[in-house]
Amino acid sequence: MNVKFVEECLLNIKWHTDKTYQVEGLLKQSNQNYKFDIRFLKDFNDKKGKLINSKSQADKVLFEDDKNWILIDTQELFKHMKAYGLKEVKLEELIKNIDWNIILPKKML
Repeated sequence: MNVKFVEECLLNIKWHTDKTYQVEGLLKQSNQNYKFDIRFLKDFNDKKGKLINSKSQADKVLFEDDKNWILIDTQELFKHMKAYGLKEVKLEELIKNIDWNIILPKKML
């Protein structure tokens, strides 16, 4: 799990053992409580990715690159995949094509 994101970006943190989300809290620049899937990416046939269950209770899914935390809305992700009949999707495509995403710079130490 990506504890660094939690430390840098969330307030009022509540940890969960649910398989579909791991932490609940407020984004520091928000007043709304969200449930987050903060699992690390895994290797799938020479690609990195996450398996996200359509019954996920996570509101937001965390991705990252070298410099940023990238949050994608779970319901918009599923709508996009259903609309285009996709079983997998690239993160860059999601950032360009869905309305709810947030890119937060990582704190570099």
